[in-house]
Amino acid sequence: MKIAVCDDEKIFSEMMREVLEQYFRSLDVEIRTFSSGTALLREVKKDPYAYFCIFLDIEMPVLSGIETAEELKKERISVPVILLTSHEEYALRGYEVGAFRFLVKPVNMEKLHHALEAVEKQKMLDQRLIVSQDGRDFYLPMNQILYFKSENVYIVIYTETGRYLIRKKLKEQCRELPGLHFFQVHRSYIVNMSRVRAYNGKEVTLTDGTRIPVGRGRRAAFQEAAARFLRECG
Repeated sequence: MKIAVCDDEKIFSEMMREVLEQYFRSLDVEIRTFSSGTALLREVKKDPYAYFCIFLDIEMPVLSGIETAEELKKERISVPVILLTSHEEYALRGYEVGAFRFLVKPVNMEKLHHALEAVEKQKMLDQRLIVSQDGRDFYLPMNQILYFKSENVYIVIYTETGRYLIRKKLKEQCRELPGLHFFQVHRSYIVNMSRVRAYNGKEVTLTDGTRIPVGRGRRAAFQEAAARFLRECG
């Protein structure tokens, strides 16, 4: 995978390259540096799916970081953009272009690591679940899944747009899901933690209003999982 660093200050770009290479260490990561938004756009458009994230300086001549991010948005390139600047007051402008995170220069290493961890978690949630039904393969975005329900030897997958029936055991399905984002609250149910709206000690209410029981022996573990999810993804 690739990570782009776009900044007109060469010394800063090289520093970021070293920090990122040290963070990822043995992983197959290529750090690409660009001195202008124009150069970045030209390369990213060639292969947008290859990029893990983009570090983008707001204050650049000709094409600013905000303008570059706007172009990425217009092209529907959904690579997470982490904006960089020496002036914290520019942070609000990042919301206008859908920036994933905002970091102030000089970059705090702990905040940088938190931002990279957040990208990793978001990438995991953006994964798709392949479901075969009626001779067709459906690629379900995991962030659209509400919950899984076991029915004998089958599982019903409930999503925002419909239901899908697959032949699989719930425990097997649970092992294949990202543990931070999904939790088996009952012997018959797995819920998407990002879809949990409320918990009353006995059942969870999802964002679509569905109520799902939480097994007595799973309640303490669920509370721990919910606290961890909110701490790391909230």
